Amino acid sequence: MDRWPVPTGAHDPDGEGGARGASVVAEDVWRAFGRARVLRGARLEAPPGSGIAILGPNGAGKSTLLRVLAALLRPQRGRVWICGDDPWTVPAARRNVGFVGHEPMLYGGLSVAENLRLFASLYGLPDARARVEAVCDLLGIGRRHEPVRRLSRGMQQRAALARALVHRPRVLLLDEALTGLDPEAAQRLAGFLAEFRAGGGAVVMATHSAAEAVRVADRAHVLAGGRLGEAQPLAGMDADAVQAWYGWTVAAGPGAVTPASRAGGAADRGPGR
Repeated sequence: MDRWPVPTGAHDPDGEGGARGASVVAEDVWRAFGRARVLRGARLEAPPGSGIAILGPNGAGKSTLLRVLAALLRPQRGRVWICGDDPWTVPAARRNVGFVGHEPMLYGGLSVAENLRLFASLYGLPDARARVEAVCDLLGIGRRHEPVRRLSRGMQQRAALARALVHRPRVLLLDEALTGLDPEAAQRLAGFLAEFRAGGGAVVMATHSAAEAVRVADRAHVLAGGRLGEAQPLAGMDADAVQAWYGWTVAAGPGAVTPASRAGGAADRGPGR
């Protein structure tokens, strides 16, 4: 698969963004809806080239966290930085993000190609047609000239990914992005995400699947009860080990010290921190 270029736009590593050189940072982020506190002091750092999985049960706040990171939802406390900039004071920082949520965010009456050309024009891309063809080829979207509403759920998901990629972002925020994809499309996406990271892009993916986390990410956090737990490196862990760690963390609470952490951390003696 040809590598999809990642832009190398200006970035101030010594700015207020806290983590030097990080692609996206959340610092002490709180968010509530009415009296329901969905995020409680979330902290996250995604350096260039990283893949982070956010694991959590349905309703845990994974989608809210990603929407905050994408600057689609303002945190009520705390701050977010995208490539060193606060997107609420520097709106252009949002250009560095590609976001895929539960809905494709496409116009059903337009074709995939027409949708992508529209979004490319909104970004002011001078080579819109070439980029649209390239990203459709990359994701295997053959029916790019049919109205989106006529496409299968899996093909609509590919089109949503194309929308998130057409402007070549530096950060991809994916909310259950592999859901609804057939095995070939899921394999193609996982391969692309590996290439994207190899080119310096950062990926943050919300999922409830340990297998998806192992496939896409190099570390994971558990979000439960509004709290985002410490990062767990995934090197050397298979899906069963990640599932065991995830289940233990949800039951004990993201802030709990796992048995492996107390014992010194051998991976075969229990879930690690």
